[in-house]
Amino acid sequence: NDPLLVRVGRNLELTPRGRSLVEPVREALLRIRATLGTQPQFDPATARREFTVIISEEALPDLLPALVKRLAVEAPGISCRIELISESIPTRLEYGEADLCVCLDSPRLYATRSWPDSLHRVRLRPVRWICAVDAHHPTVGDGLTAEQFFALPHAFGAPSAYSVSAEELVRRLFDIDLPVQMAVPSLLHLPLVLAGTPYVATMPERVLKTASRSPPLKTFATPFPTPEHHELLLCHRRRELDPAHAWLRNLIVEITCRLP
Repeated sequence: NDPLLVRVGRNLELTPRGRSLVEPVREALLRIRATLGTQPQFDPATARREFTVIISEEALPDLLPALVKRLAVEAPGISCRIELISESIPTRLEYGEADLCVCLDSPRLYATRSWPDSLHRVRLRPVRWICAVDAHHPTVGDGLTAEQFFALPHAFGAPSAYSVSAEELVRRLFDIDLPVQMAVPSLLHLPLVLAGTPYVATMPERVLKTASRSPPLKTFATPFPTPEHHELLLCHRRRELDPAHAWLRNLIVEITCRLP
C-alpha cells in the first residue's frame, strides 16, 4: 500500500518512496538482463552478440584496427558499436548502456574523484605524454624549457562530447592552468594542425607515432611533471561472469599486450 505516484496538477510525480526504488529496481533489471543474455557455453566462431565498446582517442589508432581484424576472423557473428570517449563513462557502464571501455586511468576526466567499486578495472599499457611543435618552429630549437612552454600558444584536443572547456580538461589531467588558444575536437587532430604554426601541443606519444601523413614535427618530454597514466579497461562487475564478455575482455587485453 505504499503510494509510488502522486498527482501534481495534471502530472504524476514519484513520491519519496517511488524515488527511493529507482536505482535498486534499475540495478535488478540490469542484472536480470545480463543473466538472460549470458550464454553458458560460448563459442566465438558461432555466437551472435552485440557489444557497445567505448575507446579513448589515444588507443583508437592501433587498438581498434587490431580488434576489428581479430573479430572478423574469430567471431564473425559478434557486432560492435564503437563509441568515443565522454564524461559519462561511469554512468553508461553503470546503467548498462555500454559494455566495455578503454580509457585513461584518470577518474577526474570523467567528473569523479575515484572509480566506483562497481566497475571492474584492468590496467593496460602505460601512456607517455609529450610536447610537439612544428619542425621549423620560429622560437623552439633543440630543447623546450618550462618557461618557453608556458609562454607559447597552446593547442589541445577537447572531445565534443565533453561539456567542459579544453582548459578544464588540461587541469584535470595535469593539475596545471594553461590557456588553450586552439581547441580541436580530438587528440588525433593535434599532429595535423601544428605545421606552420607557433602552437605547442601536449599529446600521448602513441597518438603521434600512429598518425598517418603527419607533417614533420619536433617532440620533447613535457617540461612539467605529469601523472603516471595508463590505459584502463573498464566494465561493470555484473558482467564479469558472462563468458562472451570475458572472452572480449581477454581479447582486448591480449591485443594490447602485443601492440608496441
